[in-house]
Amino acid sequence: TRSAKPQDRGVATQVLPDLALANVDAEDYSAIVFVGGWGSSQYQYGFEGTYHNSAYQPQPGVVFDVNRLVKAFDVADKPVAAICHGVTVLAWARVDGVSPLQGHTVVATPGGMPGFRSGSLDFADAQYPARWQIEANGATMLTAGSIGDPLSAADDVVVDGNIITAENDDSADRFARQIALSVRPGR
Repeated sequence: TRSAKPQDRGVATQVLPDLALANVDAEDYSAIVFVGGWGSSQYQYGFEGTYHNSAYQPQPGVVFDVNRLVKAFDVADKPVAAICHGVTVLAWARVDGVSPLQGHTVVATPGGMPGFRSGSLDFADAQYPARWQIEANGATMLTAGSIGDPLSAADDVVVDGNIITAENDDSADRFARQIALSVRPGR
């Protein structure tokens, strides 16, 4: 229940959550959604590297709660959605020991991920693609622009079972509409 300061182009705004993740019950919600930006890295349950920027480093209690929720939504066959770098949160989640993305087709940012260390290897910011995190966890990631209009990411949204993914902020409108459709009664 810490306050958060969104990166909203200089407007001094704080988000004050009124419910801790530990107290969230998936039965009370229709879908779970992870938005992108490198900050979403802090919710990666199974990531074993160390991010250079400590703000991105997963905290055990928080990632445990996030993973518990991803599992609950997935097991209940409710929509589990992510856009841009947020797809890596789903890649590193674990449901019965495997990523909920394993065997699914997804889209996500074609860009890089935050700099990190893993064993003796060290990678700078954006040196390693986010695709690696997704495909290393068993998903097939489509090439950017491969859905519909190849010159636009606006239509780059994939629904594979209860998993809904989108490429980036250009895809946000279609992503939001798809989530809304998926939670309609009688879907």
